[in-house]
Amino acid sequence: MFEPMSGPRIFGVPPGADFPKELVDHLLNYFRTKPVEELARVTILVNTRRMQRRLRELFAQSGPLLLPRISLVTEFDALMKGALPDAVTPLRRRLEMTRLVAQRIATDGHAPKSAAVDLAESLTNLLDELHGESVDPVRFSELKVEDESGYWERSLAFLNIVNAYVDAVSDRGVDGEARRRAAANLMIAKWKLSPPQDPIVIAGSTGSRGTTSLLMEAVARLPKGAIFLPGFDFDLPGEVWHQMASSRILEDHPQFRFAAFLAKIEATHSDVIKLGRAPAPVRNKLISLSLRPAKVTDQWLGEGPQFDDLRNITSDIALIEAGQPREEALAIAVALKTVIHEGKKAALITPDGTLGRRVVATLARWNIRPDESAGVPLSLTPPGRFLRQIADLIGQPARPDALLALLKHPLCRTGSGDRGPHILNALALEVVCRENYIASVDAEALDLLGKDAGEERKAWCDWLSALLERLAQMPNATLEEGLAHHITLAEDFASGTSDGSGALWDKDDGEDVRTEVDRFRAESDFSAPIRFVEYARLIERALMAENSRPQEGVRPDVMIWGTLEARVQGADVVVLGGLNEGIWPEQPAPDPWLSRTMRRELGLLLPERQIGLSAHDYQQAIGAPEVILSRAKRNEDSETVPSRWLNRLTNLLQGLTGNNGPQALEAMQERGMRFVEIARTLDPPLLAPPARRPAPAPPVSVRPRRLSVTAIRKLIQDPYAIYAERVLKLKALSPLVPQPDARLKGIVFHALMEEIFYPNAIPVTHARIEQSAQRLLEMHVPWPHVRAHWLGHVRHISEQLMTFQKSWSGNEILAVEAKGVFGVPGTTFNVTAKADRLDNLPDGSLMIYDYKTGSIPKHKDIVRFDRQLVIESLMAEAGAFECVPPAPVADAVHVGIGRSPKEAPIDLQKHYNLVTVSDELAALLTEYDNPNRGYISRRIMEDERFAGDYDHMARFGEWDATHATAVEQVS
Repeated sequence: MFEPMSGPRIFGVPPGADFPKELVDHLLNYFRTKPVEELARVTILVNTRRMQRRLRELFAQSGPLLLPRISLVTEFDALMKGALPDAVTPLRRRLEMTRLVAQRIATDGHAPKSAAVDLAESLTNLLDELHGESVDPVRFSELKVEDESGYWERSLAFLNIVNAYVDAVSDRGVDGEARRRAAANLMIAKWKLSPPQDPIVIAGSTGSRGTTSLLMEAVARLPKGAIFLPGFDFDLPGEVWHQMASSRILEDHPQFRFAAFLAKIEATHSDVIKLGRAPAPVRNKLISLSLRPAKVTDQWLGEGPQFDDLRNITSDIALIEAGQPREEALAIAVALKTVIHEGKKAALITPDGTLGRRVVATLARWNIRPDESAGVPLSLTPPGRFLRQIADLIGQPARPDALLALLKHPLCRTGSGDRGPHILNALALEVVCRENYIASVDAEALDLLGKDAGEERKAWCDWLSALLERLAQMPNATLEEGLAHHITLAEDFASGTSDGSGALWDKDDGEDVRTEVDRFRAESDFSAPIRFVEYARLIERALMAENSRPQEGVRPDVMIWGTLEARVQGADVVVLGGLNEGIWPEQPAPDPWLSRTMRRELGLLLPERQIGLSAHDYQQAIGAPEVILSRAKRNEDSETVPSRWLNRLTNLLQGLTGNNGPQALEAMQERGMRFVEIARTLDPPLLAPPARRPAPAPPVSVRPRRLSVTAIRKLIQDPYAIYAERVLKLKALSPLVPQPDARLKGIVFHALMEEIFYPNAIPVTHARIEQSAQRLLEMHVPWPHVRAHWLGHVRHISEQLMTFQKSWSGNEILAVEAKGVFGVPGTTFNVTAKADRLDNLPDGSLMIYDYKTGSIPKHKDIVRFDRQLVIESLMAEAGAFECVPPAPVADAVHVGIGRSPKEAPIDLQKHYNLVTVSDELAALLTEYDNPNRGYISRRIMEDERFAGDYDHMARFGEWDATHATAVEQVS
């Protein structure tokens, strides 16, 4: 293996072969006849920690050995101890870059302050790329760009921050990627003078990054250096290798990186030594043909018919085409469970983290916990979420939804021993917030909760009130102050007392989060100003970047990997999940700084690079012994497009009719459909038939005998709502986060009309209207911008309100918000009402007013269902209102107080005979004394889009107004 050779020592492992095992077997075979210490002299550089762990496991399984040194190629600089200055920590990099970006934003104002952290991270990633590809940042200024809008000039000002950053950190060390590049250059220079006598192996890397590629070139030229390439396509024709080696336009091909690497070391694909055997070599050849560059897809016609029966070649492939992502996750979980039940090892490979988490959650129903390579981002672990929730509340009004989410968090108040009462108090606070339209929780809201409560609840309110005072404080603009304020508050919320931290730092994920916090503490000497919002964004990004990988209860025979781990292999059955465009391959992220042309001119990486790497991972994974391909036909928004590689494979199969290609594809789909059908059986809601239009008919004894005039309208339009509210006693909850909706506006404007017109002896003036409006808005509306908007509305209509008073000046106001109860003649029903205003006219008759902040009902609506004023007129003539003697009603008037205020009287004499109205009301109410009469949902809605409080209970949407109704007797 390490004997002298005329050319570079390059080994290639075909797609699907167990790369780590082939490497270990090859090394062990070579060193079997050599002294035991020779193997220990070998240095192996690998691309991932999982590869590192697997190699160690395979060596350990081979018996007692002196193991080789196995390190990460990205940590190569660690071998150069003392030769280079230390690298600055990743957090210090982010802090320094954020400081410089914030200064630039403050100087030119071309970006919001809130974007400082995101822009800094983008520049940091660009800096890594510059170091890795050995591109001097000075070259930014050399680019020739037409810049009529000045955009490039502004961008260049930010790009020049990269140079300023390098100067800023020079006294503390060097940048990490720069250190790796320098280490590689130093080592290469040393090797040229004195080549190492011990073997050096780089295994599992494609050389996609500049520093790694540079190191691979140097190792390939060493007398005892060797490169092991994963997923090398030995079936690719020589002319395609030549095209890729001479041009970057094929960078999205899975083998492009290998072609570029071989060209750099003046080797060809024929110089690569084949190592190992693929589990399905003929299938690999088919996949290779499907992935040919677009220029040579005519080779499908020439080489495709040479295959034997494709049904045999693809017999180990299944294709899952689920209806939507949830179904795909369940089908994959079924497939994984089936595989491990058969005693095989299974792996899901997907770049879609959401799909992976769904599969993990589904497997949990069978108590199967897979080995996840990615783990869970610390930001999504319980302590990570807790810290994020605290940070979101600091210096901000305590919105009920955010505060209650924090109080209900499983880590909140875990050190006080009263978790049960704490949750009850939090639920009680939620009820208070909903019932009182509270927009932010403060001492006044807690006083409402503690009023007439026991000592325990009052103590809890005092505890929360003290913490809310501290939450409202914004710490000084330093890292040390922000961190201390944040973590102290988190520990006090978690403990429930002034001591300890509850269960915040317990378990593995708590320790992992605390490690990240300690990294921030280690940088507390960072003296530059940093606003708390920037600190909060930085710690959130830090938690998102690290993962928690709990190993307790993990099964070794079922794994969930990212696409990079496709090179590790070692599974009997591999599931390739999320094979849709935009997921696999992922859509390249837009570059906010450089165009594609600029990148090519500078020698930086192009977007196609990532697509090519994803293609290589796909080709490696689909070469497994057994393969299940999976995609969802729809996502949450629309239909999806199959991954370009899956599309190529299906198109190739459909075109090879002489080789039974279409039949092979159909068989693949049938094998995948088996998992989908099991999934649908396991999850009945996916197959549940549409609901019928409900019309429940409860016993007459439980039906309501008392309804308000507004409920009469509801009984006509949506009887099901009356059933839910009055029979089932279900009350629609007010939103937890109050909104400036029509209901609130109606409350404020009705109170304003009552205040300015009553008593009628006081004249209505602009000053009086505005004074009353301001007081009512301060009392009821917590949003300054809404108060300003509604006050403008009042000012707009104030002249018309004064005109109203003049036209009503001859009337005597008898009552406002007058309550009344009316026994409907001929029935046992009572109707209640609250009239906005009742006036006595000079002739002794009555006038009724109803204020409308929205639109005034049209005549056809009043005839059909909006009978409020008509029924109130009937009640007034019957003397049903308190303090209002019975008298004829001369007029009933809708008073519109919207942007176009006006009066709209109802002509009672012409259109509405009150005797007839009484009879119709009696007939309506008596109809619901019939035990066979059901409360139908959405009987006569004025607008199909109108949302009712109980539509979700009626499962509206699974039926519409055209569906027939069957009355259902309910007890």
